[in-house]
Order: sequence, then structure tokens, then C-alpha cells
Amino acid sequence: MPLGDNRWGKSEVRVSKVLPEDGFVDITVQVLLEGDVGPAHTDGDNMNVLPTDTMRNTIYGLAQEHLTHDVERFAEVLCGRFLTNDYVETASVSIEGATWQRETETGYVGGSSQRRVARLVRGGRESTAAGVKGLVVLKTRGSAFEGFPRDEFTILPEATDRLLATSVTADWSYASLPADTTETWDLVRKTLVDRFMEDWSASVQHQGYLMGEAVLAAVDEITEISFRLPNQHHLPYDLARFGMDWDGTVFHPVSEPYGDIYLTVTR
Repeated sequence: MPLGDNRWGKSEVRVSKVLPEDGFVDITVQVLLEGDVGPAHTDGDNMNVLPTDTMRNTIYGLAQEHLTHDVERFAEVLCGRFLTNDYVETASVSIEGATWQRETETGYVGGSSQRRVARLVRGGRESTAAGVKGLVVLKTRGSAFEGFPRDEFTILPEATDRLLATSVTADWSYASLPADTTETWDLVRKTLVDRFMEDWSASVQHQGYLMGEAVLAAVDEITEISFRLPNQHHLPYDLARFGMDWDGTVFHPVSEPYGDIYLTVTR
């Protein structure tokens, strides 16, 4: 039987590095390779199967010289190294960086859900992408949801000014890699937060489009940006059972089920 698409690699490789002049880096790396490894599946011939243990060790070995806050450049270094093997046709590297806030010269505070993301594919096909995930934002006013269709199962009241919260996952594609990827990532993140906080929106979909539009206006190298925006519902709490009138300030945060909104904004 013919063999279909296949790949192999190493996931969840944690690396941290002290940068004496520039702080601390904490990343998780995934490497996936594609190439001429059909015989490994069909005949048990491992001649072209680079061990995943070697992939892990390569990440640590190259981190000593090449890992900085510019995680896209480190991903490029890793892709280039794996592609030096003739039997590797395509190398994909994904990196997620944790957020650490400097408090003193040598001290940091962590724990944020936010992650910086870099994804590079080199070899048989080429792509460069970056992103942010776990960026939790909330505003108590400035969003609405009304004018939607109704049927016999629709009980949701219309809202002209509501609380809106989401955990932003955004991925954007580069036509060319910016000169300073960290500065660009910081600019995109700031743009996302600013637009979320400052723009009035008619829905989560509208909010996401406004954020994407602003990012494309801010960074020429970005060709498109895709979002996942789960609506983290905060439901008005029924105080009537206690003989009290709800004054619009007390809510019950609900983790699930939640609205799940996806969109892409392109040039």
C-alpha cells in the first residue's frame, strides 16, 4: 500500500537562557521534518531517520550561540541546520516564548498565560509566521451585540453596551522578515491591545476585524493576520432571588461553553 504524508520530529523541548546584557529567554520548541523516509515505514530501514533525540540536542547546542529574544532568527538557524542533511526536504520549527517581567537587575516575575509564537517552514516550501496566544483582555464597556436573527430557541437579550472578554490567539504571516522581529512583535501586540480597548465594536467579529485592520496598517511586512477569539462570557448574576435589583455590576464568569470566533484579515 502506498504511504501518504508523513513527518517526524521532537515536541515540547523546553530551553531557557540567561542573556547577560539583555535579560532572560524561556521557550518551548517543536521540530518537524519531512523527507525520504518511506523505507522506514514500509521496510523498517532507518537509514534516513534523524533521531528525535538528535533534534533535541541540536536545539540546546545551537542555543548557546544563537538563542536571543529574536526567536524567529533562532528558528531560521535550526531550520538551516536540519536542512544540511540531504535526506531532509522540509524543516518546520515552531517556538513559543513565555513572558517574564524584569523586577530587579537579576529578578523576574512570570506566570502570565501570554506566549510569543514563531513558526518557520524552510526547504520544500517556505513560510514565515509569528503570533501571540493567551493574551487575555477585557473591557467593561464599549461592545454591543444586537440585530441578530432569532428563532424559537433564541433567548439571548440584545446588548447595546456590554462587558467583553477574550483570550486572543493571533497568527500573522510575513512577506519578508522584519529587521527587528522583537520590536515588530511588540508593536503588533500593542496595536491589538490598543484597538481592543479603544474601538467600539458591534460584536466579537467586528472587534477582531478592527484589530486586524490596524495591524496590517501598522506593519507593511505582514500579509495577513488570523484570529481565534473565544468569547469569555461574564453573565449578569440574578440577584432577584435575594429581593435585590441588579445594578449592572455583578457577573458570573463562565468558562464553558463559550462562543468561538475565527477570522482572517488580509491585504
